[in-house]
Parts: sequence; C-alpha cells; structure tokens
Amino acid sequence: MEFNATFLVSVISFLVFVAIMNKIFYTPLTNVVCERKEILDGNYHEAEKFNSDAEQILRERDEKLAEAEDQSRKIITDKMDRSNADSKVLTSEAASKSAEEIKNRKSALADERISAKSELDSKVLGLAERISSKVLGFDVKIDDTTQLNGIKL
Repeated sequence: MEFNATFLVSVISFLVFVAIMNKIFYTPLTNVVCERKEILDGNYHEAEKFNSDAEQILRERDEKLAEAEDQSRKIITDKMDRSNADSKVLTSEAASKSAEEIKNRKSALADERISAKSELDSKVLGLAERISSKVLGFDVKIDDTTQLNGIKL
C-alpha cells in the first residue's frame, strides 16, 4: 500500500465529511432523541404521579364508603332498637289496657248478674204469690223472709 497525497486527501475529506455530518446530522438527531427521551421520561413520571393520585383518591373513596356503611348500619341498628323498645312499651300499654278493660267488664258482668238475680227473684216471688193465690184460693203475700219448711222463698 502506498501512502501518497491521494490517501491523505481521502483521509482529510473523510474527516471533514464526518465533522460536517456530525455537525449537520448527528448532533440534531442526538438532540431530538434526547428531547424525546426527556419527554417520555416526563410523561412516565407524570403518569406515575396521576396513578398514585388516582390510587389515593380510590382509597379515600373506599374509606368514605366504609364509613358511610358503618354509619348506615348504626342508624339502622338504632332505629331497630328504638322500634323494639317502642313496640315493647306499646305492647305493655295494650296489655294493661286490656287487663283494665277485662276487669271493668267482669265488674259490669257481676253487677248485671246481681241485678238480673234480684229481678229474677222478684219475678219468682210474684209468680209464687200468684200460684199460691190460685192454689189456696186467697191472696197470699210472700216476702223475702218467708220460709216454708226451712226453705227460704
């Protein structure tokens, strides 16, 4: 191989070509690649931030839902306890009213029984007087204290 001026011109022209290509093509291309990498990294970090924010929002939502469910269960339990207590009070009031009504009815029945008995006794006495009058042929007056052979009339 010979080293002459052509070789030297070829080497210098290649180095100038590489320098020009580096200046015109590779440097802007490298800059574009670096800018795109920065944009992609920025988007990736922004997406991670949004993802973590979304996860935090989901956790807060789940906590609020759980708290709302607990509150609703507590309200339902309180309302059921109150309704049970109210029903017990109403049941006891109804039972006492029923007992009082039964007592009043028994008293009224006893009073009716006594009045019916006294009315029946007076009718029996009237019938006994009429029967005695017809059988004996004269008017007989029977009162409560009259007794025949130890039988009270």
